[in-house]
Amino acid sequence: MTRIEIINVQRTFGSGERTVTALNNVNLTFHHGQLIALMGPSGSGKTTLLNMVGALDRPDSGKVLHDTKDISSMSDAQRSEIRQRIGFIFQRFALIPTASAYENIEFALRISHIPRNEWHTRIMQTLAQLDIADHAHHRPNELSGGQQQRIAIARAIATDPQIIIADEPTANLDSHRGATVLELFRLLCQQGKTIIMSTHDSTSERYATHVCRMRAGSVESFAPPRGGEAPTSQPQNAAASKTQTAPHSD
Repeated sequence: MTRIEIINVQRTFGSGERTVTALNNVNLTFHHGQLIALMGPSGSGKTTLLNMVGALDRPDSGKVLHDTKDISSMSDAQRSEIRQRIGFIFQRFALIPTASAYENIEFALRISHIPRNEWHTRIMQTLAQLDIADHAHHRPNELSGGQQQRIAIARAIATDPQIIIADEPTANLDSHRGATVLELFRLLCQQGKTIIMSTHDSTSERYATHVCRMRAGSVESFAPPRGGEAPTSQPQNAAASKTQTAPHSD
């Protein structure tokens, strides 16, 4: 069970007059079993925040903690090991173009050191959950954008990670397929997994346990969705010294 803390994280890109502040003193705490929807306009810092949590990028200052361990100060080898325990769903899919859907998921299981005798069952189960088992032996260029998206999602969850990081996971899906994915995410969170997703899809808010609204690299609010069933919390200013956290039960 993983607790994620983002403490005073600052990240800028460029230099001089071209400096862009992607994250501005961000403070957040995510608990296991939460489905976090990062919402805000393009350029608000959502993807940069995902990259910090996923050990894909380092902050200029501040800390990113997984269960009290500061992953931002770890060596490259240690961070690589952390990434093997996270399920990633990239906006551009990042599928191996010469491999079939089945082989793309198989590769993820191999590098995550999942026992070989579990591979076939895990692959077919996740493909079936996303209603794409019939395309198991198709290569990415033989699939539509929505089908590739579902393969990317299947690859992320097949390793049974405790954390799933998703960048616009429903962007290429119709409303029915998108709802299927969000229902699956909600079920995974009920099983104790932590899912953090960036999204422009307002429908996602209904499935989230908490919504983090971002603008210009700062957190405007962090609370259960409006009109949702989750307990209420008091949003705080992200620039304040206190970490924003959401109610949870261990």
